[in-house]
Amino acid sequence: GIIFVIIVDVLAKVMNLKTLQFLTNMFINWGFLAVIIIFQPEIRTILERLGKSSFFSRMSSLSGNEKEKLVDNIVTAVRLLSADQTGALISIEKSHPLDDFIATGTRLNSDVTAELLTSIFVTSTPLHDGAVIIQGDKIACASAYFPPTTADIPSRYGSRHRAAIGISEITDAITIVVSEETGNVSIAEGGKLIAVNEQQLRKYLTHIIVGQTEENGEDDDDETIIEADVHELQTKMDDTPAANEETILETGKITAEEVIPAEQNGTSTNKKHALQDVHEAADAAAKAASIKLPHKKKRPTPSYPTHNKANYKQSDTSDHKQGGER
Repeated sequence: GIIFVIIVDVLAKVMNLKTLQFLTNMFINWGFLAVIIIFQPEIRTILERLGKSSFFSRMSSLSGNEKEKLVDNIVTAVRLLSADQTGALISIEKSHPLDDFIATGTRLNSDVTAELLTSIFVTSTPLHDGAVIIQGDKIACASAYFPPTTADIPSRYGSRHRAAIGISEITDAITIVVSEETGNVSIAEGGKLIAVNEQQLRKYLTHIIVGQTEENGEDDDDETIIEADVHELQTKMDDTPAANEETILETGKITAEEVIPAEQNGTSTNKKHALQDVHEAADAAAKAASIKLPHKKKRPTPSYPTHNKANYKQSDTSDHKQGGER
């Protein structure tokens, strides 16, 4: 539109069209105000990032061993939370400070340990709602509030996933989500959400936090494989549309590729037996692959200790501020 106005202005000058030239000059002189009004949300986001970004993050001050220990504690906690299907939202600060969001939660300033992370998200504790924010090697706060994304995403994603996408749209933080409904683990970054398994999570966090691939006695071929996996994961993130459906990577999900209608001339008894055979075959395949079926789901006993196991009970997830899964 702006280019078109400039072309019209040039033609008006060449053809000596005084009125048209006056109108185009007025538009060019004052058009920048219209541009600011139209693109106000985008300009605001850019200015926020420029104003709050710092060249040196808290993570850069950590030693190599401290970074590796941080990655190990986060991955261990996520593995336990996923196995027990305990919902979690963990955000790792990078160059963009998260102090404004820390103020919405309960300040802790505690060392990052797998035991503390798993304890925070137990549904019987007062801090399990909201997000944990990690600054450097410290848990800055728990129960923080993130603004949910306004993008149109599938309704099956709960408030945790929406909050994770929301914070990733306005900061450069890496946010890890554990689904309470399925136990699946996802990473939100740059307004995009992608599912990962434990190995992919460890490689990605090692690449982002430590800044290099794991060596620990591995040969060059193994390091090349690790770098390729990290590059593949980042490529999938780059190719994933913002706030699009979650990409599933090696999670063992069963998806229907084709629906074949039943024969119309079959009896109801044969259909019933055929359906039962299909269910039995699916159950057997799922059991062999260690897949949790929704109709056979049973919440496992927590693998971490609780203060009162006898009275341990699940809270109503519909009352959670950011804990509900749909």
